[in-house]
Amino acid sequence: MSQPLSKHPVIFYNVENLFDTIDDPKLQGNEEFTPEGDKEWNHERYVEKLNRLSEALLLANGSTPLAFGMAEIENRKVIEDLIRTEKLSAVPYKIVHFDSEDRRGIDCVFVYDSRFLKTQLETKLIVQVEDEPHFRTRDILHIKGLISGHEIHFFVNHWPSRREGIRESENRRHTAAQLLRAEIDEILDFNEDANIIVMGDFNDTPEDLSIREILRAKGQHEQKSGDLINLLVEEHKKGEGTVVHERQWDVFDQLIVSQGLLQGQSGLEIERNNAFIVRNPKLLYTFEDGNQKPNSSYGGDFYQGGYSDHLPVYLSLNEK
Repeated sequence: MSQPLSKHPVIFYNVENLFDTIDDPKLQGNEEFTPEGDKEWNHERYVEKLNRLSEALLLANGSTPLAFGMAEIENRKVIEDLIRTEKLSAVPYKIVHFDSEDRRGIDCVFVYDSRFLKTQLETKLIVQVEDEPHFRTRDILHIKGLISGHEIHFFVNHWPSRREGIRESENRRHTAAQLLRAEIDEILDFNEDANIIVMGDFNDTPEDLSIREILRAKGQHEQKSGDLINLLVEEHKKGEGTVVHERQWDVFDQLIVSQGLLQGQSGLEIERNNAFIVRNPKLLYTFEDGNQKPNSSYGGDFYQGGYSDHLPVYLSLNEK
């Protein structure tokens, strides 16, 4: 391609319930996202949502993404429809998606520009909580591939929610962190300089036990051997965020990388050694008192016509 690698960002985005309009009787709660459901979800709103999301993906730096991970998508079809939108249709995107056992039927997905990335492995890690045999959640996607001949691993996450309470649900996020860390350790045991990007909505902040101690993702100036680097630690410390709860910003959506990738030890490196939250005004709703939140599609069952209740995060890669 004529444009440099760094021009095309790697993005993660929780897209707030990207459902089609068809009721799937196998799923719980799916019927609310139908024309007859509580949210009056119809074809016009679905098309508007797709166009909003494709627009949001270009707000990182104005170019189509090299790759993007998403959370809260219903099925492969909605992503096929997304990459057919006008802003994305010229790119030969390919999709990595597996149906998870999440009871609402929402999954993670990884989409990549096949001109840049050639995949070698596409699989999933199944999150199972030992003392809750009937609990089901989104799987963690693991994609291994080559960019300009350099091996790289991507992990896409959407960890269990806090809906039942932070303390009541934290063991589930701890389980996800342990599973992911074990998989990453296998990669680092084979190549300590491996290129690894972990992305996701973790439903925990960079300072929570699941991220900092179990996954061992730290800030850039505090890591020890084998630790991962959380590129959004500083944003968290400054009170910025990707999601709002009770007028409080939290960094739930994070980009975490291996030390080898940050230091450019295996052919690729992070441009500017950092990741960023996309705080474009289009993606924000401003209250009368000046406070802001993500410009979401819905507030409860009320249709607001926005983008998502999360903000996207992104980084850019360079060849070393």
